[in-house]
Amino acid sequence: FIFKKLLWPGVRFWRKFLRDIRESQKDNEEGYVAPTIPAQGPEGIGFLNMLGWGNAVTLIPEMLYQQYGDFSFLRDQYESIRDFVDCECRHLGRKDLWLGPNLGDWLMPGHGMTYMAMHNGPVSNSFIVHDLDTAAALAEKLSYTEDARRWKEQAEKTRKAYIKKFLRKDGRMKDDYQGAYIMALKYVIPQGELYQKVYAKWKERIIKDGMATGFFSTQHILPLLAENGDSELACTLLLQENYPGWMYQVNRGATTIWERWDAIREDGSVNETKSGGDNMVSFNHYAFGSFAEYLYGYILGIKPLEPGYKRIAIKPYPDPRLGEVEGSYHSREGLIKVAWHYDATHFYLKFETPAETLLTLPDGQSRRCEAGTYDYQIRRT
Repeated sequence: FIFKKLLWPGVRFWRKFLRDIRESQKDNEEGYVAPTIPAQGPEGIGFLNMLGWGNAVTLIPEMLYQQYGDFSFLRDQYESIRDFVDCECRHLGRKDLWLGPNLGDWLMPGHGMTYMAMHNGPVSNSFIVHDLDTAAALAEKLSYTEDARRWKEQAEKTRKAYIKKFLRKDGRMKDDYQGAYIMALKYVIPQGELYQKVYAKWKERIIKDGMATGFFSTQHILPLLAENGDSELACTLLLQENYPGWMYQVNRGATTIWERWDAIREDGSVNETKSGGDNMVSFNHYAFGSFAEYLYGYILGIKPLEPGYKRIAIKPYPDPRLGEVEGSYHSREGLIKVAWHYDATHFYLKFETPAETLLTLPDGQSRRCEAGTYDYQIRRT
């Protein structure tokens, strides 16, 4: 009861934020979401406010439903989602893709703003596919059958057009940068032969070049590796101390996550020599901090098995290089705690759960556990 009460102020914030999104769409005839929320009035469509940023209209309600188990986040946002997705559809044209300039995987290393604006398609259109899939599923659940039908049809057309436009038959992206691979794998390509080809080409890029991700793809790089059997590589990227990387920032005194990977250069100078849109030096920004999902959902292994953590999944992806790990999450059902460590011969796991839990151990064993506190140990292989 105490934990549920503590979460309500956060819920009120998100309801207010989603309401502000809806209000911003009333400022224009097309139904797009404003570049900033709360909005400052209509500011045009496309380059700054649509693909990637405006998709908060579908991404946030779905995330809140999973975390809090409250379907009203999605239900109340339905008309807002409908207006935004229909706006996207109107701009697809006969090629079933949005091919205009956009910020894309903003601030990725190795390419400037101009390159990304002109090669944003694989990132930008991945969000459209996700929007169409999300909107169609929501419409079906709410019995808006006509909306569901046309969005499903458009999702299939756009997915096919995406694969034809942006992918080669061997799995290589025509725009051969890491964010393109990541967003295609996350939102567009279903599991199967093509998925495995694309994943293999992406992994080749990582091994060759290290991590080179921007605003949107950074969130997904470590989870995608872990889920595809490469958790060791994910941990290597997490711990790397060279630019770009989180430990690079820590080693330069960071206590918060920067807006750009090189806000402080290797020589210690602040990256503010240019004037214009490519010299932002915010030292407290959300995008590259999104890797925290990996800390909770993969290193600790805490995820909702059912929305709102009514049933819980605990599946840690441990690595001896991390030493001892301990953390907790205050879910709607109560406090979830996980701790693990290695010694020379065994892996040790202790966790506390407030609800029915599916535990998956690193050796593949699984257990169903009721609310309580548990200790496990398995031999290292």
